[in-house]
This record gives sequence, C-alpha cells and structure tokens, in this order.
Amino acid sequence: MGKKRSGLSRRGFLSTVSTGAAAGFILGESARAASTAGGEKQGEGAQAPAGPAGGREEKMHSRFLTTLNNFEVSRYLESNDIIFIPVGTVEMHGVMPLECEYVLPLGFAARMAEKVDGLVLPHMTYFYPGGTAIGSGTVYISPSAGGAYLKEVCRSLLRQGFRRQVLLTAHGPAHVTVQPVIREFFDETKCPIAYLDLNTFFEAAEAKGVESDFNKMIWGAYGILGRLDDINPEPVGVKRAQYPEPLAKLQQGRAGVGFFFSDETQHGWFPREALSAEQRAARAKEGAEQIDRVIETMGLDAIVANMRAHDEFTRKEVLPRYRERLP
Repeated sequence: MGKKRSGLSRRGFLSTVSTGAAAGFILGESARAASTAGGEKQGEGAQAPAGPAGGREEKMHSRFLTTLNNFEVSRYLESNDIIFIPVGTVEMHGVMPLECEYVLPLGFAARMAEKVDGLVLPHMTYFYPGGTAIGSGTVYISPSAGGAYLKEVCRSLLRQGFRRQVLLTAHGPAHVTVQPVIREFFDETKCPIAYLDLNTFFEAAEAKGVESDFNKMIWGAYGILGRLDDINPEPVGVKRAQYPEPLAKLQQGRAGVGFFFSDETQHGWFPREALSAEQRAARAKEGAEQIDRVIETMGLDAIVANMRAHDEFTRKEVLPRYRERLP
C-alpha cells in the first residue's frame, strides 16, 4: 500500500493463491459473438458509435446510469459507448464505513466519466472481501459467485450498446473476481472490455511524485459524492494488534496464500484523535485533489481510444482469420 497507507500492501490482502495475471489495464471481454443468423446488435460485426471520447455538446444532468431516464441513455448511446463499473466490497475497514473500498472507485468513476464523456454504473457493491471475513460487518461473496453475476451485468450492458466497459477496483483481492470475468467475457463475446486496478495506478503515481494516500482519497471520494456525513471515525486511539509474522514474511516474499486476519484491528484506518469539522473538510478536499491528480497520470483518453482501436482490430483482423479455432 505504500508508506502513507495503513496496514500492509494492498496486494497483501489476498485470501487465495493468485500468482499469474498482472493487475492494471487488462483488455479482455466484450460483446456476444454474432455468428448466429443475423447476430446481435452489439456482436462481432457491430459498429461502435463514432463519437469522440469527450466534448459532448449536450450537458448531462448526471453521469450515473441509474439516475438518467431511458431516453437520456438512448441519446447518449447515439454518440458514445463508455461506461465505468466500480466493483467494490462490504467489509471491515477500521472505523471507516464498510463500503469505503467501493466508494473509492465510485468517486474515481464519477470524475473519469466527466473527463471522457462516459457513464457510471453504480451499486456493484457486494463482492469477494478476502481476509476480512472475520468481521461481523463483512459480507462474504465467493469469487466465482461474484464473477458470474458481474459477467451477466457486463453482458447486459453490451446488449444495451456499451462496448467500452471499464471495470474499476481499489480492493486488494478484487482481481481474483474481476480478471477471470475479463478474460472469459472476451473469449465468449470477442469484444474487449477493460479492468483498471486502481492500486497499480496509485503506485505508478507515487513513482511520478504524485501523492496518493489511500485513506485520504477515500475521504475525497465521499466528498466528491456528497456523502461526507457517512464517515463516523470512532473510536479513536485504538491500539492495533500485531500482524502475524509468518504471514507477513510470506507476503513480503510475494507469495500468494490464503489467509484470514487474526484481529479486527489489523485492517483499515484508525485515527489517533477525533477530527474537527474543519479537519474533516480539509481531509476530504485534499483527497479529492489527489484523485484528480492521479487521474491525470493515468492516460485515460488514450485508454478509451485504444479500447476502440483494439476492438476494431480484433473484429477486422483477428476474427476473420482465426474464428474457427477460437473459443
């Protein structure tokens, strides 16, 4: 997680072995193949909207799919096809709200959608938590169950017209759910969607000298969404339990291994003292500014443009040559 974040590395929160796929920008899934007679509207032969990544002439009153009406979504899809899907978890996180690792990518998604003229699909909250299953507030969903549901949602979005789907996470072990979805969805539909593991972008931003304090950005996301009152950081001054040494050594050696935390104080954020209203506002403001700066380092315009180019290349060059051999 870096020296500025509490606890061990975000990748250290794995609760299953996870050697293999690298996290970050992973192109992979997409529309159901239109090899059947007539095909589907957004299958292999479908043409993506020709609109730009940004610069919509009509000002949208919201970027959240669920707050738009059907006519607004239809008008949007006439010129663009980008939707951000923040995938979260509900789990113990110190004195922060249980859904804070969903709210963080949600805040990022809200900012990103404005930047590249996309929409946001909210409410993708209940997915695999990992080692925090010991918490009485943690909702446990297995990677396979969560992945099956997530893939169905992506399929629906594709049928609706969203070819460029961008899944976002900020939860350490989220990749054990999301990466198989990305790969399988592409194999089944032949249209690539993308996975951005925000933790890898935080590390890249830090390497460029851009601060990305995990907890402050959570505060920033709550501020962006107008939900700062959801945070009730009590109690204060909690003494945190020591992390198990054998597990720490395994993770420092980059071994992927299943585990549960051994104490509820081993994960999340605990303030040393109570925060005043002014301190709360300042923390949220700083966190929102960090979110904006991290996004500027991500090359988001290039990502969505390359998604379209990769999709077109796959349909025009790869599928005609190798369709019969492909899954």
